[in-house]
Amino acid sequence: ADEHATFFEFMTAMAFLQFQRRQVDAAIIEVGMGGRLDATNVIERPEVTVITSIGLDHCAELGDTLDKIAGEKAGIIKPGRPVVVARQSEEANQVLEAQAAQLNAPLYREGVEWDAFANAGRLVVQTETETFDLPLPALAGAHQISNAGLAVASLVVADVAVSDDAFAR
Repeated sequence: ADEHATFFEFMTAMAFLQFQRRQVDAAIIEVGMGGRLDATNVIERPEVTVITSIGLDHCAELGDTLDKIAGEKAGIIKPGRPVVVARQSEEANQVLEAQAAQLNAPLYREGVEWDAFANAGRLVVQTETETFDLPLPALAGAHQISNAGLAVASLVVADVAVSDDAFAR
């Protein structure tokens, strides 16, 4: 092409090459800042896509309102593939729900189809099919409860076999 790859695009290509060379069974691939135009968005049939809490960040690139940013982030949602999302503002949630519906992508929302919360010094993650009683995340910040819940819910939705010990770690 006439354009040069950005550092992120180059590193993403190198990561994909390593995944292929090492013949990984599964890979967790995080988008850069967006979704729709992100270099990682070449995976056509992911087991699951995940969207963390959407806020006003990268406004110069993604837009200056929550619905514009949510539209960019929703660009990772794939036809017929499940998407697990953190708790969102009503504005962002409407965009994600509409995109998931348009693509017939099953939607798993924090606080609706799954939830995560601290209880008695433990992390509790509830999905439609399972309840997990886990240690609290070692990372500081209340948002880590949701992040850990996203990870657990995503693995459940993707039907990845994970031992109880691995979930706890």
